Amino acid sequence: MRDPKFLRLRRAFLIGAAAIPFAGCGYHFTAPYDRSVRTVFVPIVKCQSFRREINLQLTELVIKEIERRTPYKVVGSPEGADTLLEGTIQFADKNTVVESPYNIPRGMNGSITVAVKFTHNPPTAEEQKRATTQVQETVNFVPEVGETTETAFYRVCFNIATQIVDMMESPWYRDIKGD
Repeated sequence: MRDPKFLRLRRAFLIGAAAIPFAGCGYHFTAPYDRSVRTVFVPIVKCQSFRREINLQLTELVIKEIERRTPYKVVGSPEGADTLLEGTIQFADKNTVVESPYNIPRGMNGSITVAVKFTHNPPTAEEQKRATTQVQETVNFVPEVGETTETAFYRVCFNIATQIVDMMESPWYRDIKGD
């Protein structure tokens, strides 16, 4: 025969464990996306840099990341879209971090800065006044071991695409008002 105290303790534990999923802790099993939005139009990212085709690579990675991680469907024209995701590459550059004694780069980094705006279609008056969101990423690479500028900028674009889609999960901006 089992101890009644043990049985009561076990019953209390099972009831508590069963109630945990219903507790209002603010946790979600799914990402908090806007349920009123179903489609997104992503035009080709504009580029103010001289680095060739980096805007096409970033656009492709953003579209793939949206399709993979969000409930949104990317559409091919703004007419059928609930929202617009526009971006401009403002800066794309590589820099030498470490040089050999013979002026050969040993360590380098690639950096990209993108201005992004996520709005409804058509944008509300408040969204039209809102400034763009800046996203910046830097990746280090080592040419001596076979890493190329191309692969470094691919990693930078992939990281930026991930950051952009992460920002789509929560409210895109936060108004800071004086008290």
